Parts: sequence; C-alpha cells; structure tokens
Amino acid sequence: MQRTTWDPLLLSRDADAEIVSAAQKREIKNILKSYVGMYDSFSELIQNAMDAVDRRALNDEGDYQKKLWLTIDLSENSFSITDNGVGFNEKEFEAFLAPNISFKNGGSTRGNKGVGATYIGYGFDYLQFGTKGNGHEFVGEMIDGRSWVEDYKGIVTRPVVNASVSNNVAFSEISRGSTFKIKFGGEHTRPKDLSWYSATTPEQWLYLLLIKTPLGSIDYLNEDSNGILFELRVIDRKGNEKVISDNEARYIYPHTKIKASVNLKDIIKIQDGLISKGRDASAIPAKYLKSNGIYEHFETEEILALREKDEDYEKLVREYNIEAYGYFTYSTSVWDQFNDQLAKLRKGYRVLKGGLQLANNNMTQGELIAIPLTSNIGYQNQCHIIVHFKDADPDLGRKGFQPELKEVSEKVSVAIVNRFKKWKRLLKSDSGVKPDIAKEIELHDWIKAQEVHATDHPLVLKNKNFFAPINEISISSEPQSEQDVIVLFNQLIAGGVIRGINLLATSQVKQYDGVYKYVVKEPLGNHVFDKENNPLGVEELHFQSEHISPPKILEYKYNIDALIHEFESEYKCEKDIHLAVAWEMGKEWKKNYEAISLLDLDHLHQRDFHGITHILDSGTTRFHVIILKELVTYLNDVDGVQQYHKENYGDDLF
Repeated sequence: MQRTTWDPLLLSRDADAEIVSAAQKREIKNILKSYVGMYDSFSELIQNAMDAVDRRALNDEGDYQKKLWLTIDLSENSFSITDNGVGFNEKEFEAFLAPNISFKNGGSTRGNKGVGATYIGYGFDYLQFGTKGNGHEFVGEMIDGRSWVEDYKGIVTRPVVNASVSNNVAFSEISRGSTFKIKFGGEHTRPKDLSWYSATTPEQWLYLLLIKTPLGSIDYLNEDSNGILFELRVIDRKGNEKVISDNEARYIYPHTKIKASVNLKDIIKIQDGLISKGRDASAIPAKYLKSNGIYEHFETEEILALREKDEDYEKLVREYNIEAYGYFTYSTSVWDQFNDQLAKLRKGYRVLKGGLQLANNNMTQGELIAIPLTSNIGYQNQCHIIVHFKDADPDLGRKGFQPELKEVSEKVSVAIVNRFKKWKRLLKSDSGVKPDIAKEIELHDWIKAQEVHATDHPLVLKNKNFFAPINEISISSEPQSEQDVIVLFNQLIAGGVIRGINLLATSQVKQYDGVYKYVVKEPLGNHVFDKENNPLGVEELHFQSEHISPPKILEYKYNIDALIHEFESEYKCEKDIHLAVAWEMGKEWKKNYEAISLLDLDHLHQRDFHGITHILDSGTTRFHVIILKELVTYLNDVDGVQQYHKENYGDDLF
C-alpha cells in the first residue's frame, strides 16, 4: 500500500526512532550554509531536471524530446520546474531528500553528492514535489523545513511529507517525469523575494537563468545543442502571465548577442591564407576591424600551448580536460549595454560582465572572480572568460572549488587575456560614447535618428562676441560620438571661443590623437578674462609676454571615463597627455583624481591657458581638460552655473 505520509530522515537511516538526533540537524544545517548564492535554489532544481531528461534519453527510442517547463510566479513568490524525464520509483522518491542520498551515476550527470535535494527540502518552508511514470505516481508537500532546522528551542515539529495535489498544467499533461515547486520568504532564504531581481518578463528571466544557472549549458566546442528545450512562464504580481517557448538550454555567450564580434580563429585562418599567397599577413579585411569584441574557444591542447612549460599546470589541465572560452571587448560600457539594452535588467545590475567564471560538468558554478593580472589591470574588466572542468565538483554544495583548481583556472584566464592583448588593434577605440551592440544602423535610420537627436538635444551657444555675423554656432545638436567632439572643438577654436591652441597634426606615437602647442601672441589682451566679453580667459598679468609651448599630446574622447579606462589598462599613459577634450566628464575620475573646475570663478587663478575648463590631478600627474558640455553651459550663463561647479567639484567631494 502506498504511503501518504513519511519522514525522509527516518527512512534514510532505516530507523524507527521517534527523535532525530541533534547531530543530524547540524549535518543538514551545515549543508544549508554551503548554499549562499542568489541562484542556488534555481540551479539545484534545474540541474536535477536536466539530468532526469538526459537519463531518459539514454534508454528511450523514437521521437522523445527532452523538455522542461519553468514558472516564475511573482504573485506567490515561488519557482517551479517540471520535466518529462525518468521520474522516481517509490523507494527513490521517499528517500532522496535525506543527506548524502543520490541516484546519479556521477560520470555523466551534473551533480552527484546527494546534498542538493536536502537543500531544497530543508532550505525553504514550502516544497511541493511529484513524480509519475516510473511505476510510481505521487504528489507530496513538506512545510516548515527551514524553520525546523533553525529552531533550537524545540518548538517547531520535524516536518514530514504529506500527500498533496499539484495544479501544475505541464505535470498534468506529461505521461512521465517530475515536478518541484518552492516558495521563497523567511529570514534565511536567498532570495527572500523574487522582486529582488527586478525582472518581470520571461525575456528578462531568460538572461538571468541562462547565464547564472545550469539551464545555460556550457558546450564550448559542440555546435549542436544538448537537445533540451524549455518553456518559461512568468506570472507578475497582478497574476498576468507571459510565456516564451522552445528555448534552447544553452549559455548566452557574449559573441552570440553582441554584434560585430570577431572569432580570433577566423582572423588567424585569414592570415594563414594571405601568407600562403605571399601577401602581407597584416592586411586583414576591413570588415574585421573596429569590432565590439574578439572571442575564441580553446580546446585542452590549445590551453596547454598558451603557457610555457609548467608541470603542475599541465597535469591539472589534462586531468580535468579543461576547456575555455574568452571574450574581450573594447570597452566595459559594452557590458552596461548588454545588461541595460538587451537583458533590460534593473539599473546597475550586471548579469554579464568582465571576470572569470568557473564551470564543471557543463554548468557554471559560483560568482565571477577577478582575473589576477599584474599589469594592464583594466583588461580584467574587459574580458569575460569561462574555464570549464570535467568532473570537478565543488567541495560541498555550491561552495567553491579546491584551491589548486581555482589557481589553474586563474593561470588559464591570464594566458587568454595575454593572447587577446596582442589583437587589440582589431577593436574599436574606446571613446566613451554609448555603444549600440544590438544592431547595425542602416543609413536612412541613421539620418532619421540624427534629426530626432537634433530636436531633442539642441546645442545652443549664442554670444555677441563669437561667430560673427550671426553670433551663433553652426552645429545644431549635442555631440553623440568622439568625431562630433572633434568637430565642435575645431569650431570653437575657429570661432575664437577658445584661443591660443594651435593644432599641429595627428600623432602616430602610441596611438594618441593629436599634437598641439599653446601659442600666446600680441595683443595679449585677447587672452585676458572678462566675465562678459571673454569668460574663458586667464587672469590679467598671467602672461607678461608672448609664449609658445613645446609640442604637447592631445586626446579626444566622448567622455573622460574612456580615457581613464585606457590608463587603467596601460594602453595609454597619463604622464604623456597634456590636454583631453571631451563632451562629458563622466564619473570615473572620482576614484583616483581631484578635479578642479576652472569654470568656478573662485578657481580662475589656476587657469594656465585660455579655454581650459578643468584640471585633473592624481597626486603624481596633472593634465588639462576641456569639457565641452560644461563650457557651452558656462558661456550661456556664467553666473548661473557657479553653484553647480561648487557642488560637483568642491572640496567636500574628497
């Protein structure tokens, strides 16, 4: 006769005792402590479901399609998953929640330690689970599992499994498989509330689950999918449902979503072809240049070839059949656009970014860790690297890999970054402008976009002292790119708004943008400050005679953040640069620099040359800055911007 109620812990010990020992409760609590991630609950249920459909596929013939049904229910703060896999027989079903019980074979499954099910059963205060089609059909629920584990006063009764009824539509329609549902909430669960993710649509949850859980299967070199399809349903707080179907269970590699990404192997193949024809190997077709990113998959032998002879490294790489994937983007702003524009996740949350992701048995494990670079440290945020081990399970639950595996993965990641660095010329230069990674804009769309931008963001600079005879600038809209910054800057020089900067040439040294000189000639009065007639001038008597400086280095950017990123990556050196011209200041300067605003009239005495708007000082280096957006606003209303500059660049910021 089928049981309708049972205690998983007593069954696992073949015991008849009425009281489970305190040691057993401590064992369970230690298991729960090892699950600290915000995605661990999803990951455990998903990996079990994927293993179940894979096991069934080994024995099923015919047209069996591996399938999962996932539901995020924001209205009841729950997650459920149903699979059409092997299901449980009666003995398995009654015992699998207990610690260290596993029915997986370990060689071809995603997990086999027997602690994940215990975490699901006793890590939450509500679990419903059911099975059918394996000689056994039953739906049960367990309540207050977590409350019992955390109870030290003997108030909470040890939970048992009671028969229940599932209202899961997918489970009612399949002939074989399993279903699980957990409800979040309570002091100790992660997350407490599914609204933490600020994801309310299936499209948003798709990115979260494919990148952060085993649903996004790591299949480096296999272009064919693992054959698992899934349906994702999201129910919002008002009970409205939205579903997306027939999705592949496959990791979202950056190059599959970020346009203009180049496979480094393709470039090397092109170079080999050029060499075989006796042509210049550096003559790479233009379509591969100015890319958003470069990427490459690495087989085990290729990973071995990335480093010099290292016996420990070689041993671990071979033992765990390590494979890897790397993506190197020209700017960290690409990750911002990926998360904000494509995934459309809450502002500031980065589901995909630079760093090292460890993975084993075709699934990601844990959070990203920093790539331990000793130089060019800015690159650690530009590279997204996955290092995959075969059969290298974390020590307990999802706690972490053994130190030697973490160390070898870090060596792999550093070697991949060093390889990518040599191909940086394939990438766009980081000007600071917001990238469009989702599409290539057609010409007519671009023209329309410029018309809309000119209407929404007009550039207004009217002054009786400049641009005679109409006294207004000819550029009609705010800059959107580095090229726009260059055009506006040159107009301001030509119109006499900025005086004394002579542009010499484009520099070929270390990829800097230009060479200029400061030239102060008679009449010197043209350079002297007057709030109404010459508000960008210097204090009187600053120059006693004509002055011509040595040649200096000039950099153009859309914003200064991009320049600071290049300093951090050591692609450019701040000691070489004397003047940076940009549309916006950005925010990165706040980390390592003091910014002195020369548009604050209290700091006028520090303006060395006409037109300089700011000075950036790191304590060891100091260079001039012209921020065009703030310059234009200042010229339109000198007195009106004083408070802004005192608040944003005042001493209280440091």
